[in-house]
Amino acid sequence: MFKNVIINIENPKQPLSNLDYGVIEAKYGPMVMAYNLKDNFLHIAYFHFVQEKPIATFAADMKKRWPGVILKEDSEKAQRSFETYFQKQKPKREIYVMFTGTKFQNKVWSALLKIPYGEERTYNEVASMIRMPKSVRAAATAVGRNDIAIFVPCHRVKAKNNDMNKYRWGNELKRKILADEKSKN
Repeated sequence: MFKNVIINIENPKQPLSNLDYGVIEAKYGPMVMAYNLKDNFLHIAYFHFVQEKPIATFAADMKKRWPGVILKEDSEKAQRSFETYFQKQKPKREIYVMFTGTKFQNKVWSALLKIPYGEERTYNEVASMIRMPKSVRAAATAVGRNDIAIFVPCHRVKAKNNDMNKYRWGNELKRKILADEKSKN
């Protein structure tokens, strides 16, 4: 979906004060996107598949992650921002992802960004990537808590027995995303 996207990690030094968010139509279905536009770059804080959940569920989740943040819902603006940023035929696009996890989770999510487009890794390999090979379960838990679907590619991680039954948003969706990436590789 986003093969030529350069993803930069942003760890906000101070708590976020404002986030725009809304439901957008994306390639794999409706998604909730929370973001800021700064200096002509898209800064994504949250990117979840909707899957029949009410928008209030996502707003409550975002408030938990960023206490005190002022959320402004505007799905039309979110859709326009998304389309402007990703539908233009730019050879390369650059975005920022904003992590809100523990130091360990941030390490794991950063490692996911190093998995090449269209390839897969096991939880064991992810644990080794962060130089903590005995922390496979903890790495798997961190992968499952990723809040920025697609961009932080948790869909590229599987169990060492190739079991793909652990994708937060469903196995069928994971297979579809992976097949799409592999066909474009």
